[in-house]
This record gives sequence, C-alpha cells and structure tokens, in this order.
Amino acid sequence: MASLSDNRIANALSAWDAWNHQGFIKRSERLQKIHTQIPQANDVRSVGLLKHLLEQAATLEQIITLPGPTGESNELYLNGRGICLVSADQTSTYTAFLGQTFAALVAGNAVLLHWPEEQAWCEQLARLLHQAGVPEAILQAVSDLSLNQALGLDHLAVIACVLPMNRVIEINALIAKRAGLLVQMVAETDPVQCTHLLQPDHLSRFVTERTRTINTTAVGGNATLLELGSSAV
Repeated sequence: MASLSDNRIANALSAWDAWNHQGFIKRSERLQKIHTQIPQANDVRSVGLLKHLLEQAATLEQIITLPGPTGESNELYLNGRGICLVSADQTSTYTAFLGQTFAALVAGNAVLLHWPEEQAWCEQLARLLHQAGVPEAILQAVSDLSLNQALGLDHLAVIACVLPMNRVIEINALIAKRAGLLVQMVAETDPVQCTHLLQPDHLSRFVTERTRTINTTAVGGNATLLELGSSAV
C-alpha cells in the first residue's frame, strides 16, 4: 500500500511529543473535564465507559525501577505509540467510537477521526475537545478521506476501529502491505456492549514500553568494579 502525505500528519507529528510527555494523569484530568458533555453520548453507558477508561489510564503513570548493574539508574515506563487513526462505519455507535478516541488520546497518541457517516459530529467532537485543552494538531478530523486514503497516510502507528470482524480482517490485510512502521490494530467489534473496550488490557494496546538509563555515578559504578578486581589481585 502506497503511503500518502498530508499536512495534518505533519501537524500531528510536531505536536505529539509535547502531548505524550504530559503524562497519563494530566491527560486523564484534562479529558475528565469534558467526558460528560459530548453530544449524542452523554447517557449513563457512554459516561461510564469513558470514566472507566480515564481512571484506568491514571494507573499507567507508574515508573518501574530496574536493576542498574554498573551503578546506573534504569527505569521502565509507558509511552504513546504516535499517530492513531480512529475509524468507524455505519454499524458503529457513538459510545464505542468515543471509547476508542478517548483511549487513544489519554494513552498519549495524536488522533485522526475518520467516520464518514458522522463527519459533522466528528468535527463537533474535535472542537469540544480543543476547548477542553486538547491541542488542535493532536485531534483532527479526516473524514473527508476515503478509508483507503486514510489507511495509506504516512506515519500511522495505531488503527483503532469500530467495525465488524470481516472488515477488521480486510483492513489487517491492507495494513500488512504497508512499508515501514508496523501498525497496531485495536479493534472493537461489539459497538453496543463494547466488550473489547472494557477489557483490562485495552489501553495497553495504545502504548509501548520504553526504558530510560541515567548514569547517576558517572564512571563510579565501573570504577568500583575495577577497584574490586584490583583488590582481588
């Protein structure tokens, strides 16, 4: 599949690093300000799903300290994957589409909204979230593109879809032909009950593990090893 250039991709890439580094807790708090005010999705089920995802995201902030054999500080943490395309068709529900959108955003990704049947609603959703503090470049509507064009955009890292299983299989086959970065597929095939969105590991599919190493002792760790070796001789 040939990839396509789009100014919206360049804008998303330029804004992504700052959004990603805000952290899960800050992003969750920002999205909590608006999650009960979404048109067509302020019912108990929708609000409950979004509340669940945002509360779960805050637990991902934890940084795990790993052993530092030579005196360095090693940390394991979670990071957004990059640009996420959230796509749906006429079989989707507002609740499921919002769930995928909020999951991608709170996990630290830039999001492209693609729901041609609800283009005006997607644009309204983007405006509301922009007013709540989500940068314009981090959440953009791309429903003017065909699905094949959207799937061919450069630098996609995640596709979060709300589609029937047969369509998910077709899209998986298409993205397998892409060159470069492997694209993670996160599918919700149950738009009414949202069974995938409610799984405890759903948010983990929007992130990737990173390690950070800081040599807190300069050469001290290695120097200690050398000293021990010298004493043994």
